[in-house]
Amino acid sequence: MDDYEKLGSEVLFHAEGHPLTIEVIESSLFGRNVSQWRSALCRLRYIKDRNIMDVLSISFDQLEEEKKEIFLDIACFLSDNKIMGYLKDEAELFLSFCGFDYKNGIPTLMEKSLITCISENIYMHKLLVDLGQSIVKEKSPKEPLKWSKLWDCKDFEKAMLDNEVKIID
Repeated sequence: MDDYEKLGSEVLFHAEGHPLTIEVIESSLFGRNVSQWRSALCRLRYIKDRNIMDVLSISFDQLEEEKKEIFLDIACFLSDNKIMGYLKDEAELFLSFCGFDYKNGIPTLMEKSLITCISENIYMHKLLVDLGQSIVKEKSPKEPLKWSKLWDCKDFEKAMLDNEVKIID
């Protein structure tokens, strides 16, 4: 049982408390022995389990279009690998500047466990940030000019250079 307790702690650490992630990992480990748990956790540390991303995308897919855009903006512009969160007032200001109804959007994203609000901060789990950014990239992964959002300076520069080449042609 000690091994399972230690591995259970690793599962919770990897999931960072995100309920859908915990559910997916739990269902894949249920009934498995300790060595199978270790193997699965090793794999989860180095690759994102497609099954997890599929389950996480279910909540996204059920959103109305405007709320999907709010989710994608938070994932692309208001979350980075260092902080993963912003002051609620700053997020609301950004979203209202973009023309979104954040007063309805933020609670909906919280209900779907796509963001959490703690005190005056909005947080998004890094797996959800990855999901949002991969959704933006999925149709043209290597062509940032075709993405609806550009959040990385290198991708922005590539898009501008690609656009410049097309204008000259």
